[in-house]
Amino acid sequence: MPVGLVPPGRGGVRGEGLVRRRRQQLGPVRGVPDQPAGLAELVPDGVGGGEVTPLPGRLPPVEEAGDLGRRLARGRVAGRRVVALAGKGHNGGDALEALARLARRGAGAEALVTGDPDDLDAQGRRCVALVRRAGGRVRAFDAGLAKGLLSGADLVLDGLLGTGSSGAPRGPVAEAIAAAEAAAAAVVAVDIPSGVDGATGQVAGQAVTAAVTVTFQAVKPGHVLPPGSDHVGRLEVADIGLPLEPGRWGVSEPADLAGLVPVPRAEQHKRSRGVLLLVGGSPGMGGAPTLMGLAARRAGTGLLVLAVPASVVDRVGAAVPEALTVALPESGGGLARNADDACRRWLGEATAIGVGPGLGRADGTQKVVRGLLAAYDGPAVVDADALFALGTGGPLADRRGPTLLTPHAGEFARLAPDTSGTRLDEAAGRAGAWGATVLLKGNNTVIADPDGRLAVNPTGVPALATGGTGDVLTGLTASLLCQGLSPFDAGRLGAWVHGRAAALAAAELGPVSVAAGDVAGHLPGAFRELLGEGSGPPGGAPVSREGRR
Repeated sequence: MPVGLVPPGRGGVRGEGLVRRRRQQLGPVRGVPDQPAGLAELVPDGVGGGEVTPLPGRLPPVEEAGDLGRRLARGRVAGRRVVALAGKGHNGGDALEALARLARRGAGAEALVTGDPDDLDAQGRRCVALVRRAGGRVRAFDAGLAKGLLSGADLVLDGLLGTGSSGAPRGPVAEAIAAAEAAAAAVVAVDIPSGVDGATGQVAGQAVTAAVTVTFQAVKPGHVLPPGSDHVGRLEVADIGLPLEPGRWGVSEPADLAGLVPVPRAEQHKRSRGVLLLVGGSPGMGGAPTLMGLAARRAGTGLLVLAVPASVVDRVGAAVPEALTVALPESGGGLARNADDACRRWLGEATAIGVGPGLGRADGTQKVVRGLLAAYDGPAVVDADALFALGTGGPLADRRGPTLLTPHAGEFARLAPDTSGTRLDEAAGRAGAWGATVLLKGNNTVIADPDGRLAVNPTGVPALATGGTGDVLTGLTASLLCQGLSPFDAGRLGAWVHGRAAALAAAELGPVSVAAGDVAGHLPGAFRELLGEGSGPPGGAPVSREGRR
């Protein structure tokens, strides 16, 4: 399905959301050894400062960068050497406008335009004149000249291509991108790093790798879809007063998610906080249900029941002492075909279930999974080996309750072998076809609801690429479901908290040593941080089995 733009501050999932993730993750920038202080000095307050002052009315196109220029110029720029690489379109004008403001504050300003500066349109020529009047120089791009200027630059402004560009850059633009990539200076990209397709995130040739990207009014798909998202650096969204309608997708924002957290109320008891049945594990795979349970107990579950194979039930019960356990009969290396009978009592009491991690793919196990999902008409999270039991989604037709599917890219490819388009397109298309919410895990996880809503999760760190972290997410999202959240809200809140917990673990333990249990252990810190962002009342609907579809 087509994907639109998201104006900041509108529609519940907002464009500014990615700003905080990029601030958390931004580390040393290429060739700037005194980071982070060095970049903060060059790119203060406005770019990376978190506050964006809306500008009244619609500005002429090239003056959109006036806001960028003003914010860049708030810091100590006198004596700094700034080089703008400008294309012949409006993005080039934006970069020149920003450069002129820096020059007026005492920066050494040089601009290289991929064309004759005197042959630009009226707006472009006006920006060239602004730079020259401020004491800067504007010349046509030359690879040799660029190499010399960039080797001594403190900061580079990338205004070569805009969000409407697609395909591999050619000619002087391609040479300018290569020159920027070879330079040691930090790059601030105007709207989007040149070479990144704003609609798809694709990078057909070489692309600029920015330390900071300042975009206007709305996040674009290319900012959040890989591989383009890897070139964005920290993303800032500047509200320039465009009267945009809310889009159908957006980046999850802490202020919007905080109200979803199911904070317990004085009148509640354990069953009113939700009864959660988690089904997982197999011989030699007792860790998966343990991690589910550890996450669920840190996410507010009132009463937790872990249904696991009899051979691992003692181990799992000892690791999660708060949980009740159900021993499932085994046969042939998997669950016996009547194992779902052992869950019947709790299927009648559970306000949500989570199924999949560690179950294995034995024939009997797959039958049990399909039987559980068909028999239970409440909300369910389906992950890992339970996804395998769904084939290409056919058994979802038998589901009578809300469903949250949490595949990684490989599992999704098996479930939906004929999909195409961006990750947003793929997740949205399958959510609609299956009538289930899809949480497509990966860099910038996508959550798609059957009603057409989409959210992109901005949190997470590479340390999540380790076994068991998906099991933590299953327990976390299932807990949120059992406490009354819809699959879409449980997915976007769970993804944010999960990614933030991983970042907190990495901050404490370093990027190498984070294990899945550490992510579960840092869930309280992520919830606490999120609740500090909120201004509204605690979220979470009253828990019941009715009225939740």
